[in-house]
Amino acid sequence: MDKINNPHQFCEIYDENDVLLCHWTMDKIERQDATVWVMNHFFINPAVDSKQILAEQMASVLEIAQESQLPVWPLDPLVIDYFNQHPEFNKVWYHKPAQK
Repeated sequence: MDKINNPHQFCEIYDENDVLLCHWTMDKIERQDATVWVMNHFFINPAVDSKQILAEQMASVLEIAQESQLPVWPLDPLVIDYFNQHPEFNKVWYHKPAQK
């Protein structure tokens, strides 16, 4: 995947009427303990099926993390909830909160 080398990952999806359906970004940063992807705000248009779009986009995020061999640090509560509900993200989750 060629885009893995880009330290700024982004996705914008529009419908046939040029209406924004979703937008998210990830930036590769150097921390003291590791190089990681920081996943910023994830916007989903409230008029669309958020579960389907989120599932499709999270598959892309997982692929980026696996191919780059770098963990993802999600900052958006929507993405954190998705990571919590899908154990396949445990291996790529940077700073995963401790389970209560």
